[in-house]
Amino acid sequence: MRNAKDEEWHEVGESDGPKKFFQQTGLTKGEKYSFRVRSVNKAGKSEPSDPTPYAVARPRKYPPIIDRDYLYKDKLWVRTGKVLKFENLPVDGEPPAKVSWYFKARNLAEDENITVTNVDYLTSIEIRNTVRKMTGMYLIRAINEHGKDEAEVEFVVLGPPGPPEGPLEVTDVHKEGGKIKWKKPMDDGGRPIEKYVLEKLDTETGKWSPCGEVDADKLELELNNLETGKKMKFRVKAKNEEGESEWLEGPLEPVLIKDPFDPPGPPGLPEIPDWTENSVKLKWAPPLRENGAPVTHYTIEYREYGTDNWIVGPKVKAKKYPDGEVKDLTPGKKYEFRAKAENKAGLGDPSEHTTPHLMKARFAPPKIDRTNLDQKVVKVNQQVVIEVDVSGEPDPQKQWFFNGEEIKTSEMVKVAHSAYHTKLMLIPAKRHMIGKYTIKAKNNSGEDEADVEIVIKGKPGPPEGPLKPFDITKNSCKLKWKPPKDDGGSPIEYYEIEKLDPLTGQWLPAGTSTTCEHTVKPLSEGKEYKFRVRAVNKDGESPDLEGDESIIAKNPFDPPSKPDKPTPMDWGVDFCNLKWKVPASDGGSPLTEYIMEIRDKDKRAWKEAF
Repeated sequence: MRNAKDEEWHEVGESDGPKKFFQQTGLTKGEKYSFRVRSVNKAGKSEPSDPTPYAVARPRKYPPIIDRDYLYKDKLWVRTGKVLKFENLPVDGEPPAKVSWYFKARNLAEDENITVTNVDYLTSIEIRNTVRKMTGMYLIRAINEHGKDEAEVEFVVLGPPGPPEGPLEVTDVHKEGGKIKWKKPMDDGGRPIEKYVLEKLDTETGKWSPCGEVDADKLELELNNLETGKKMKFRVKAKNEEGESEWLEGPLEPVLIKDPFDPPGPPGLPEIPDWTENSVKLKWAPPLRENGAPVTHYTIEYREYGTDNWIVGPKVKAKKYPDGEVKDLTPGKKYEFRAKAENKAGLGDPSEHTTPHLMKARFAPPKIDRTNLDQKVVKVNQQVVIEVDVSGEPDPQKQWFFNGEEIKTSEMVKVAHSAYHTKLMLIPAKRHMIGKYTIKAKNNSGEDEADVEIVIKGKPGPPEGPLKPFDITKNSCKLKWKPPKDDGGSPIEYYEIEKLDPLTGQWLPAGTSTTCEHTVKPLSEGKEYKFRVRAVNKDGESPDLEGDESIIAKNPFDPPSKPDKPTPMDWGVDFCNLKWKVPASDGGSPLTEYIMEIRDKDKRAWKEAF
């Protein structure tokens, strides 16, 4: 045996007799060895065999092991845009492990900017086009059939810092300046922030100019050299050894360089929680903006509805929940109210004014105005709109009823309620909507109800069947029917009757009738007929009622059939007695007589014998 380090051959042992097997122990892991063999007999030792190739002393089967000492011996960093290389990381294991690299759970073998190179027991990675977001922990995973090993290594890509975090705030503003504040960048670029650089923008000129710098440990800058009355914006950027960040600009709206207080903003819209016939109590919210100085007082103003003249009312001291009362108002008139806040800069803008308030008692039972509740007469498909005022305090609850059931808004019937008012709409009106409608109003002080009758007129419904023909003859017949269930709201003026012409297939007029009965004539004997009838009122014609059966125009009976040939029974010079049989058919009516006819032997024309 020889070690690759010294190349000197050493005899290390003998086999057990002539067996062709020998095990060498005591080798040093990781070193390379070569072996050769000599045969031995009684004459001595033979020349050595050819040596084996060098083999590394290691186990034949064991799980992967990533060399942590090599992995963590140096910090791995690179500047933005440069190539990051980490080469020849030892990965032990037998058989050689399959090695993969991952970043944020993504296999880097799929990234076009990254090359992973693996050879037996070594792995390398090269990252091109580096950017800051590639900074982080990279996972190395080695797997063979006996197990796996994982380790993480941090790669750092250095660059300029990210922009300072916003918002950029300007506080403590006064007539010569103010204080600018920001937050440090979320990303320092991998290097410590050295300083922050600030600039100001005069919105009139649109030009940026420097206004100061601060060290990295400060996140604000106080300015005292700005021009009063100017509107300004500001921006700040961070700087480290690698470069400068993007600007953080703000605030969104330019800052007016002025003293920190103005007259306060408008108070909230006043509410009227209580009132009498001649006074109101008001409450409102303080202004959202005191504009630099606390509110000290509020002034209430009011005006008569429909005028432009605001009257200055009482002045009250400011408090957390401001309120006030206006007295000596005129009952029955409508007024609007508003409030103004005041600080040491003066009165501010007024609040929004209230809706018009009618001076009346706060509590009163409902009263329905019946002015519009007279009977309504309309035609089918017209719109019916009934608007009703309902007084009472507080505003009553209002409901409409029809046939005892409350009306809910639907496609054709709509109900709309508002303060002291209600509306019923039939869109459009139909005959089934005829009847009495009731409106009910209720509050804590009482109830009221009123009715309105709605009459809806239109064409009548079809006459009621059946349409019966009777008393049929060869040239006439009688028809009978019943009046329509719905006369359309107006009396039936007459009925129109038509017959179906059997030859043309057309319906032809057959007369009119003011009653539910009519005789149709003339008819053509032997022809088949059908009939229909419609009702007519002043609004038009109803649908037709058509008979189910057809008739044949003929008398209810036929002439009898002919008798048999008469037989002479006795005769003389001036007489002859005859005998014959009764006809086979009497034609549907009893025989009343026989007519005797006679002619002479010369066969001249027949003539009645009597």
